[in-house]
Amino acid sequence: MKFMLTKSQLNQIIKEELNAVLKEKYFRPAEFDPRAAKEYPKYAGKLSDIYKSDPKQATSLAGSLDEPIDVETPDTDEPDEQHLSYGTQQFKQESPVTMHGMHTGNIEIYFHTQEKKWLVNYFVLETNQGKNSFVFNPGLSKEFSNFEEALEYYNHNADKKIT
Repeated sequence: MKFMLTKSQLNQIIKEELNAVLKEKYFRPAEFDPRAAKEYPKYAGKLSDIYKSDPKQATSLAGSLDEPIDVETPDTDEPDEQHLSYGTQQFKQESPVTMHGMHTGNIEIYFHTQEKKWLVNYFVLETNQGKNSFVFNPGLSKEFSNFEEALEYYNHNADKKIT
């Protein structure tokens, strides 16, 4: 019996396995290994404090002293909200939109960390000279401060519902 996989199915399996492995083990560069022997333990706190404000300087000093830098590390490689850069899209979900069996657009929902708002963006399918493209539609796109309202609007339009 042959087992057939499409390229996209194989890529999805590889991606899931890679994510599972990475979540099991958090990798850190050698200069941040807290198990490393310390020649100058009295500098550990100072190097850690300097690193928080100026990572390049702390890394340089640690290299000169041949000393590891003790910094707190998360349990996973996912950034917490406090450390997300401005404009970062968090919790993003996308879905096609179909009407009467025809693909008419795409919709996405995500939390915008800078604006502290839920955005639901709607993209309509446009055909120009035989080429299809999705164009942002500001009239159908909405901002929400409340997740439940954003989710309701998204699910009303999306083929892939979020439960």
